[in-house]
Amino acid sequence: MIKRRISKTQSTVLILVVFCIFLQLLRVQLTQSLKFSFLLWNLFLAVIPYVISELTKKIASTKLSKFKLIFILGIWLLFLPNAPYLITDLIHFKTGRYMIWYDLFLLFTYANTGLLLAILSIYSMYTVVVNQWNSQVGETFTISVFFLSGFGVYLGRFLRFNSWDIITSPISLFKKGIVSIANAEAWYMTLGFGILLWILFSVFRSMNFSKA
Repeated sequence: MIKRRISKTQSTVLILVVFCIFLQLLRVQLTQSLKFSFLLWNLFLAVIPYVISELTKKIASTKLSKFKLIFILGIWLLFLPNAPYLITDLIHFKTGRYMIWYDLFLLFTYANTGLLLAILSIYSMYTVVVNQWNSQVGETFTISVFFLSGFGVYLGRFLRFNSWDIITSPISLFKKGIVSIANAEAWYMTLGFGILLWILFSVFRSMNFSKA
C-alpha cells in the first residue's frame, strides 16, 4: 500500500486555500482589475504558520529536543498573527460597487480561512507542547499564544509591522510595542482577538476530544 503523505484535514485546507485563490483570480477576470490582489500575499503569510505547525507535529514524533522545539515555537509565533490578521482585511470592503456581494463573499472567505488556519495551527502546536511537557504547560502556552496573536494583529494592522521586522527593525518594533501598551486600541485588539481565538479553540478541542 502507498503510504498516505497528506491527511484528510490537510487536503481540505488545501482545497479551501485553492478556492480562495480561485475567487481572487475570478474577480480579476471579471473586473480586469487587480484590486484585492493583496489578499493572495496575506493568504500566503497565513499559510506559513500552519505549514510550520504541521511539519513540527510530524518531526516532534521523532524525538525533537526541547531547545529546538522552543526555537521553532518562536518562529511559528512570529508568523501566527498573519492568520487571524485576514479578518482585518474586511476594512477594505466598501459599498457602492457593482460587485458588492462578490467582494463581501471574497473578503469573508479569506477571513474565515485565516481563522481556520490559526485554530488548526494552534491545536497542532498545543498537542506537540503537551506531548513534550504536560497538559498544564500546554494550557499556559495556548492562552499566551491567543493574546500574543491578538497583539500581533494590532502591530500589523495599526502600526504596519511585519513578522520579519523583529529582525530588520527590532528596535523600532520594541519601542512602538512598549508605547502601544498605553493605547486603548492595542488592548481592544489584543483582548478581542485573544478571546475569540480562545473560544474557537475551546470549541474545536472539545469536538476533537469527544471523538476520541
